Amino acid sequence: MVTPLDKKEYQESLIWARKAEKGELEPIPCISGWMDVCGFGSALELGHWDLINLQKGGLLNLLSAIYQRAGHPYLIGVEPIPYETVLVINDGIARTIDLNRTDLADAAQIIIYLRDIFFLHAHLVDYTRKHGYGFRTVLAGGERVQYSPEIFTGNSVLQHDEHNISNFGRALLNTNFLHNPSQFQMNTAFAKAYSIDSLGSRSGFSVDRCYVESSFWEKLRGIPYLDVEDGDNSILLYFRSNPAFEIYTDKTITTSFKGIDMQVRQVVRVRVDESFEGEETFRDIPKA
Repeated sequence: MVTPLDKKEYQESLIWARKAEKGELEPIPCISGWMDVCGFGSALELGHWDLINLQKGGLLNLLSAIYQRAGHPYLIGVEPIPYETVLVINDGIARTIDLNRTDLADAAQIIIYLRDIFFLHAHLVDYTRKHGYGFRTVLAGGERVQYSPEIFTGNSVLQHDEHNISNFGRALLNTNFLHNPSQFQMNTAFAKAYSIDSLGSRSGFSVDRCYVESSFWEKLRGIPYLDVEDGDNSILLYFRSNPAFEIYTDKTITTSFKGIDMQVRQVVRVRVDESFEGEETFRDIPKA
């Protein structure tokens, strides 16, 4: 008879518990983003929290269209190469990239990723405006650390005969009851991005704008062939010592949140340099 205590799932949960108890968890530097549909709460209120009403009002179709565009990774890879993990939470999209192996990161792909994220934000602002909503994107740098298992399946609850098990038992073993992705466990970069967004317009973070917290750029340093030049009104990324991608900003907001001071810059325009893609391309970030 096989018990939950005999399963790999339980043994792995013990490993995480012991690491946490002994202080042996390993923080991983990362960059994260939070992309939020503004006006969702008001729509819930007007629809009396009834999903049929929300569907009739077009909100669910709007969310579906947004997630078709933004609810997937824009940087693809396999460990240990950096890649993006995406988590959809109701009206928002969380995204994060581990940067513990910056030596394996492809600078050109990182620049293209950033270009795509800023272009995506601008597109979604235009799209949500047409439907009477707003959109805000916040990018931040930090760390994340896994401290517990990512799943909890029937293997953790069912005692069974190894060779004679019912159909219900097999289905139970294959059912996962927990979704706790390691990339978002105690992720301070994501926490910063989400917190900045939650401060909202009352703290200067306007609807339809895009914001980057200063440590975001620090996490990119160390990527081969990528250099970051931080100027007064722009951040210029170099690829192999040549200008590649520039992010223009018009103001910096200094804010404090739960014991951390943050410098957050408001993005107004981005530019792809001719030396990087063969022609110079500008994209304005829509204003509120």
